[in-house]
Amino acid sequence: MQVTKEGIERIKGANELAAVVAERGIEVKRKGRQLVARCPFHDEKTASFTITPGKGLYHCFGCGAAGDVIGFVTKHDKVSFGSALEVLARRAGLNLSKLMEERPRVLQRTSLQALTPPPSNPKPSAEGAPPEGAPPTAVLPLVIEHYHRTFCERKDAQEYLAKRGLTDVDLFRVLKVGYADGSLLKSVPARGELRDQLVAAGVVTAEGRELLGGCVVVPIPDPLTGQWTNLYGRGLRTPRHCYLPGPLRGVLNFQAARSSSEVILTESILDALSFHQAGISTAIPIYGTNGFTPDHLDLLKRERVARVILALDGDAAGRKATAALKEKLTALGIAARVMPYPPGIKDPNELLASRNGDAGEVFRRCLDEAEPRALPPSPDPSRPAPGAVPAAPVPGPAAASSSAARDGGSLTLSREDRTYRARAYPAQLGRLRATVKAEKGSAFHVDTLDLYSSRSRAEFARRAGKALTADPEKVEADLLALLVAAEKAAEEKSAEAEAAPVPAMTEADKAEARAFLMRPDMLDQVVRDAVSLGFVGEESNVKLLFLVALSRRSEQPSSAVILSQSGAGKSVITELIEQLTPPEDVVLFTRLTPQSLYYTEPGFLDRKLVIIEERHGSQEADYSVRVLQSRGKLIAAAPIKDPATGNLRTKVFEVVAKAAFVEATTASEVNHENATRCFELQMDESVEQTRAIHERQRFLKTEAGLAQRRETEAIRRRYWNAQRLLEPLPVVIPFAAAISFPATWMRTRRDHARFLNLIEVSAFVHQCQRERRNGAIVAALADYAVAYELAREVLAETLSDVKKPLREAYEAIRGLCQRKGGTVSRRDIREALHVPDSTVRRWLTDLVDFEYLSVVAPDGKAGQGRTARYQTSAREPKETEVLGLLTPAELETRLRG
Repeated sequence: MQVTKEGIERIKGANELAAVVAERGIEVKRKGRQLVARCPFHDEKTASFTITPGKGLYHCFGCGAAGDVIGFVTKHDKVSFGSALEVLARRAGLNLSKLMEERPRVLQRTSLQALTPPPSNPKPSAEGAPPEGAPPTAVLPLVIEHYHRTFCERKDAQEYLAKRGLTDVDLFRVLKVGYADGSLLKSVPARGELRDQLVAAGVVTAEGRELLGGCVVVPIPDPLTGQWTNLYGRGLRTPRHCYLPGPLRGVLNFQAARSSSEVILTESILDALSFHQAGISTAIPIYGTNGFTPDHLDLLKRERVARVILALDGDAAGRKATAALKEKLTALGIAARVMPYPPGIKDPNELLASRNGDAGEVFRRCLDEAEPRALPPSPDPSRPAPGAVPAAPVPGPAAASSSAARDGGSLTLSREDRTYRARAYPAQLGRLRATVKAEKGSAFHVDTLDLYSSRSRAEFARRAGKALTADPEKVEADLLALLVAAEKAAEEKSAEAEAAPVPAMTEADKAEARAFLMRPDMLDQVVRDAVSLGFVGEESNVKLLFLVALSRRSEQPSSAVILSQSGAGKSVITELIEQLTPPEDVVLFTRLTPQSLYYTEPGFLDRKLVIIEERHGSQEADYSVRVLQSRGKLIAAAPIKDPATGNLRTKVFEVVAKAAFVEATTASEVNHENATRCFELQMDESVEQTRAIHERQRFLKTEAGLAQRRETEAIRRRYWNAQRLLEPLPVVIPFAAAISFPATWMRTRRDHARFLNLIEVSAFVHQCQRERRNGAIVAALADYAVAYELAREVLAETLSDVKKPLREAYEAIRGLCQRKGGTVSRRDIREALHVPDSTVRRWLTDLVDFEYLSVVAPDGKAGQGRTARYQTSAREPKETEVLGLLTPAELETRLRG
């Protein structure tokens, strides 16, 4: 008994998907016309599980899970299809037995504990029959199971393979090797839908006999979908080879092309099994001497197989086929070698059968001797290596009166009277999509296709041939030539990107850059040049950020976060540091999504200055930024959809990047985990600094200011050239053992490392003025003095519980309290100091929390709708004294003593 189609639809209609999901403890929310929830099938923080009520379907954009209410219950409750129907029928109050009908029982399920068919195969129903309306090949899993069970029971079939050296039981189980003994027809009804499906698939002939009767059977999967698509039969008593009717489709052991850049092609399936028996798992069979099909070609191109060893038969027909196939592969850019056989042996299976226990060693020796062997590189690229034969033009898809040209991102291919203009997109997950326009005179055809897909090429060729009145086979051959040209263009573009040339420097540029690097007051000059570039004040911050940017070249880059309220100049100082850094070393982000850094191109962030304009835009990526700052490496495992099988598989993404990070934020403080990895810089928010900025802004609008602005390009170029001249040498600190550093706070374990890094960076940028020993730059006491002056103020600010802006606000509020008779309101502060109410609220909240202010009311009671007033306490915030940090003079005295 099984549920009818009408019964299934009735069960689905009686169970609202959203309600079924909610009953399992999953919170469902409405978003427009859809409902969303957090996916129950994988961990996630944001809802990507959507429900479309009108269709009764769900889909997760995170893991790809999708289906209807029955599929949801099956997957979530981990039950069978039939059990899910029972659960839902019971929930809806339906009598399941009334929704069922009698069906003939067919093909008993095998009891052999073998590997299941590929996951993408249509699953048989509870009674073993394929679903109604399924393609003819949908019946193949049942046939394969029946043949495999028969093979496991028939000694004569096993003995046949044993005589040919094939005895690996695990191999037979994995490949579902079977035997057609004629019992299949006895297991199915003489008439009916199942019988018709077997005939449509070609398993049973129109005359009513098994096509593969008397044969050992090996099933063949489709390399794209993983579904069984063909059967190969080898007669036990008569030497016949047989396949299902229709085009030769499918590739046995297509997985080898995914796991190896070099595969072996054999002439027959038994030859490929012989390699596997010998312990070599990269053999893929073709369909005889003329059986290299489009499926084989697509597989090699899609998986980017670089090398092929041809192990076809050694007879005359095999040698001829080997020469033709080698020529075809070479024209497609795939290196091909030919495997030799020992005297008297003509194919791999005969080689296997002729050996007892050393088959693996013999096979590997033959593979090692495959010709032509790799030649050593020639000293002169213009001359061939000794013994090499100059390559003659190879006729094939990429030759024969054709030419290809690359113009920017476009390709143009001319072939006879046809012209193709294409724009190829980056290859992704085994696909090479391109928009191709085929022209012949005034006629044309344009479409977007996957050049790695034979079906896609064939469909384009059919339509283009009709539009251009051209032979579709010639058009398809042209597309193969275009494929080769597109791959070559992609490789050239990648090489150009990797070797992006740094602008050449003239001797005058080099001399100017060296003079800058020899300045003993280099950091003071940075401050003066910052003024020329339009930035005024903040001398310590400018120097420190300049060194942080240069730390990108060190083994432990530093990072900094700039804290101030809006309008204080955070973006201006980050723009200044960006201008002083060579453009090829800067990466600027305005926003980072949670996973964005995990999928950057190799080398994109390495040794770069990464500027994040506003930390609010990177908070979602906080964790990945912290890991890069600490370890310089990100490793993520993510599920992706395999284009070949349609199944999800896990791919590991690794990003190695030692980078310096500079961020800016309006927050009064940052997360402790972030703060311990960064220098925390406070902007000068004083009235004096505001006046200086106004004065500078007015000056830049004068004639003298215009003349100075015109010098900015020369200033930037000098800094860029100077940094390009710096040699990437390590730095040693000979006096490191004499340095003492505060140890009272746990966080100084990281602060100490950043302090030492400042010394290294100072020595690195002054390398033209420093001693060198054993290929390393030797830091001087002057570098310690630089680090001390910059880090002392920053470290004191970092270790203080009340930051500089809040201390300055407290001083202003205290003075106001004295003038107002001891207490002030929030309005008094806002009007006297001319700051937004939101800023006043933040100040008061922090100062009350730190107990520097207390809340009072006119009658001595705060709250209950009364206007709160604030008064100062006896405690005053002071700058933290950094104990244990030696001054430069103290360090020099210690070294002398």
